[in-house]
Amino acid sequence: MQIQYLLRSILEVAVVIPIGLFCLITFMPRLKVKAPFCIGIYTLSTLVFSVVFGTLRVNYKLNINYILLIVATFALGFVLLSINENKMKIIYIFISATSFTSSIMLFGYLLEAHQNQYNNYYDVEGWGLVIRIAMLIVFFAAFFFMLKKIRWLMDSSELGNVWAVVWLVPLVFIVGNVMMIPHNYILFTFGRIKAIYTTIATVQLVMNLVFQYMLYYIAKNIAAKNQSQQQAQMLSIQAAQYEGLQRHIQATSKLRHDFKHTARTAVALAQEGDNEGLIKLLTDYGIEIEKSHTQTIFTQNSTLNAIIGYYYARARELEIICNWRVSLPEKINIDVTDLCSVVGNLLENAIHATKLEDDIHNRYITFKADLEENGDIYIVTTNGFSGKTKKEHGRYLSTKKNGSGLGIASVKSTAERYGGIASFYNDEKTFYADVMLKQKSN
Repeated sequence: MQIQYLLRSILEVAVVIPIGLFCLITFMPRLKVKAPFCIGIYTLSTLVFSVVFGTLRVNYKLNINYILLIVATFALGFVLLSINENKMKIIYIFISATSFTSSIMLFGYLLEAHQNQYNNYYDVEGWGLVIRIAMLIVFFAAFFFMLKKIRWLMDSSELGNVWAVVWLVPLVFIVGNVMMIPHNYILFTFGRIKAIYTTIATVQLVMNLVFQYMLYYIAKNIAAKNQSQQQAQMLSIQAAQYEGLQRHIQATSKLRHDFKHTARTAVALAQEGDNEGLIKLLTDYGIEIEKSHTQTIFTQNSTLNAIIGYYYARARELEIICNWRVSLPEKINIDVTDLCSVVGNLLENAIHATKLEDDIHNRYITFKADLEENGDIYIVTTNGFSGKTKKEHGRYLSTKKNGSGLGIASVKSTAERYGGIASFYNDEKTFYADVMLKQKSN
């Protein structure tokens, strides 16, 4: 019988293990060591803690909540040290998983009280432990079902400094759940205590779920709003390019109209032997022609060409040396908004970094976009910059005064959605961006 109590006590403590696993799996791409090794070490070490403290609990009738707090603190420390990510995001996931686990514990206490009304929470659980483990399995399955959305929320949402405070909400649920723990199960036999307890426990769990959904919903709305702003910006850029094209057409039309007059004047000057006048006439005409040829066609895809042309004009205005080459067809099996977003973010960042460079010989941007034979699209930018960067957990942050650094995150997110990759790196004087996108199959 003592062995049964011991095993059940160890299992009660071991319910902490899934909490850390939620964090490690959520941030698996950001683990400092290989995922199997990290998850294995965490599970083994936490299991050892569970065996030790589970044994102490049986032998000395220790408070299970204090034991869970100790083991949970170890689990939190482990994941914080193992994941290369914003600490507040890690804490948010950990606290959120703990809040759901604590809600599940309340239903375990409810069943245990129904089976053994003369026990209290110091006693090792029986059927209550079974329902707790069963609900944890369901919760774990739901977690995997929602994993893609959770990772998007962590990696691509634009909530900024919200993570510094949002973890307090699930912490409040934890505190509420702890205060709901019945000290003596006999209390459930009085009046409507059991019904009230069940209602409050259920309401807290539902409110927690609603909060998590609302946070995701708000993040999606913010992302959609920003995407709409990007689309509006693209339309504005296209309109500006269209106006420029109209001016170009008008200018070239005037040149064609004036050509006969210029040619006749040139012939007259040549016949009169006025070489200086002829040279001046031809020079002025050449300047007019040069001014009229400001429109550069990079690709037959009009939307993409407008974006590239817009940033090309900006770079030239800032006297940045441009070596840009685009080899992309008119029709591409990638959403034009996504492609323009990637190109726009890359060129925006490159221009901002380059214009801050004091060395005039290092003020350049090389931009290339090619379609490979296998259908993959490669976009590469190389630009000179001052060498000053801001990083947090290996990620580049914006150097703009009010910038959020979300441009690079947006490019990475888009690349991942198209089965590609996006990498950014730099040396003392050069910043590199390499992006690969896979086209959608027809």
